[in-house]
Amino acid sequence: MNIVSYIHPTRTYLPCTGAGRHINNTLLGLASHEKINLELLCSRQWLQEDGKLDPSSPLSDIPLKTFPFPENITERFWKIAQFPKMDCYIPKKIDWLFTPMETYIPVSRCPVALTIYDLQAFEPNLPWSHTRQHRWFRYKWSQWIYKALSHYRVIFTISEFSKSRMIELLGADPEKIVVVGCGVEQDFYDIASADPFHFKRPIDLPYALIIGGLRLRKGADFVLKVTEELHARSSDLQILVVGDSEPEYIAAAKELPNLKLLGVVSDSDLPQLLRCASSSLFLSHYEGFGIPAIEAMAAGIPSIVSNCASLPEVVGKAGIVVEPNATTTIVDILIELKENSSLRENYIQRGHTHAAQHTWSRCVERLVNAFYTFA
Repeated sequence: MNIVSYIHPTRTYLPCTGAGRHINNTLLGLASHEKINLELLCSRQWLQEDGKLDPSSPLSDIPLKTFPFPENITERFWKIAQFPKMDCYIPKKIDWLFTPMETYIPVSRCPVALTIYDLQAFEPNLPWSHTRQHRWFRYKWSQWIYKALSHYRVIFTISEFSKSRMIELLGADPEKIVVVGCGVEQDFYDIASADPFHFKRPIDLPYALIIGGLRLRKGADFVLKVTEELHARSSDLQILVVGDSEPEYIAAAKELPNLKLLGVVSDSDLPQLLRCASSSLFLSHYEGFGIPAIEAMAAGIPSIVSNCASLPEVVGKAGIVVEPNATTTIVDILIELKENSSLRENYIQRGHTHAAQHTWSRCVERLVNAFYTFA
């Protein structure tokens, strides 16, 4: 089967977000699949002097086709005018045009498969849903998403939650939506059997790790309250945060001696940071999936998540699901997991079994099965 995949190369550069990991791992899996012949498509502006993508993209060795127009301007024309048609840049003998991103590509002769990670743009009850910035975000998405849902043959998404929101908020056809899920890199599974005391720790004190930075969407407001109560109780448990943080929360973090911002860390360092933690805390307001929750389980530590959006579905009974504003309860759980080794081990074992279900190879097989089913 011949597939061309349209990408934004910058989203694939390492280190990348959860969506970037999904793009990289699913496309690498398709490229190595015995039934698939994969080529990439992107704007020529992203080529290096050697004619390839930037080497920080894991996809740089996959065969690549380009079009001559700038990416941003081209996509605006696609979404507003459904022009230019991209057939002249796609081989005639193609079975699918596939994009692992939320965008609209006008074509005439081949079926299209699109990935939509979440419906945050259309959610009415998030803390930021009525801000001017979010209304503009919703408007931009509304210019193309209904056309995509109507014109494209398959819509991939990453959780049953996201599928249900497409149906409820946009009236999408459930028969066209395929849930492929997300996976975790093998490094996280491999490190679960390692003794954490053999690693160099970022701090000497015990800590819980947060992945995603201190940001409003990721529940920074909840995290700060948890950190404050830990400090008020004189607990030695520290809160370490990985990822970019928003300025107002960076300022607030400086006032808390038990909160440390690590910034962006390399993909090679993240499994070790998780393995040395007593638990993972993920109090996000909204996720289409929530890869950090599964990464923690795969690495061999308990995963505590908010009861919001997809997170209860993703962790199942193997995770600890909490009301994100139940600060006292969350602090009790964090301290108990640090001090009660039998309880911690119970969640580690449950998490390890659960995480084994979430592999990138399974995601790729779901993609391939759907391509053949809907062809």
